[in-house]
Formats: sequence, structure tokens, C-alpha cells
Amino acid sequence: MSAQRSIVIGGGAFAGLALALALRQGLGRDIPVIVADPALATRPSRDPRATAIVAACRRLFEAIGVWGEVADNAQPILDMVITDSKLEDATRPVFLTFAGHVEPGEPFAHMVENRHLIDALTRHAEACGVDLRATAVASYDQHADGIDVTLADGSVVGAALLIAADGARSKLRERAGIATHGWD
Repeated sequence: MSAQRSIVIGGGAFAGLALALALRQGLGRDIPVIVADPALATRPSRDPRATAIVAACRRLFEAIGVWGEVADNAQPILDMVITDSKLEDATRPVFLTFAGHVEPGEPFAHMVENRHLIDALTRHAEACGVDLRATAVASYDQHADGIDVTLADGSVVGAALLIAADGARSKLRERAGIATHGWD
């Protein structure tokens, strides 16, 4: 088992890796930070999707030192029109639009291929001493002194904090009994 002061993050996509870097920068190297996600076994990332990164998130990625690595592969989004019309419809009512800059010369968002951002986050996390484990959080047991986190590879980590960053259908969130409300 690791020290009880460990922080375990279940999920190694944007949220989990960015949080790990921010924690490492804020807390220093004395507190072990572990990111557990089976997707970390695939390097470089092969995630074929792209994501719109709003200005606030881009600023976060700048602060943790990764934006410079992906900026050349990012496309600024200068205008967005939202409708539920089909392309062939004669009229296309607009429900919502976004346009302009947050600050002069700063677009409100950028489109980035996930693989570029995940690879940059992973490289920086490794360089900062974040313990990246290509396995999932299988279960956890809370007790007065912390949390024993069992990983799918059988290892157990004694932690002070377990963070669920395992996506919209988070198994960790469900197990913790944290409710969500949503609709189709």
C-alpha cells in the first residue's frame, strides 16, 4: 500500500490528467498522485474524436503547461450556429449562436483532436512524477483513516482522497451514491 496521503484519480482523460497536474503543481511532490485508467496502456493515444475546448479550459491547459504542445494542432472556433434543421431544409431557424472573442485575439473556443491533448497531458504528468497506472479502480473501502482503493490489477492503494473522473457514466460516482439528473 502507498502512503495514506495518496490521492487516487479514477479516470485518465482530460479531467483526470489535468487535475493530476494541477494537484502536483499545487501540492508538490510530497503527496503521491495516482491516475488509474486502462486507456493509459495505449500510447500514443488513438482517440479519433475531437473536442471543443472553451477559453477557460484553454487557460487551465496553459497554466498546467500543456497548451503550448497542442496549440499548433488546435483550430480556433470563431463562430458557432446551433439549429436542429437538416442541411436540405429551405429555412434553418437558429436557436443559439456563439461568436467573437473572450478577449481581443482570444477565440471563445478551440477544436482539438483528443489524441494530441491526451498525449501532451500524459507526457507532462509523467514528467511531473504523477503515477500513471493502466488499470481501472475496481473497488474501494472507506474507513476512519482514509480509503483503501483496489485496482483491477489487484494492487491496493491507501489514499486520503479518491476522485471519480471516469466519465459521464461513472461507476465510482454511482457506487458513492452521488445522484445525477439528466434527460435525453
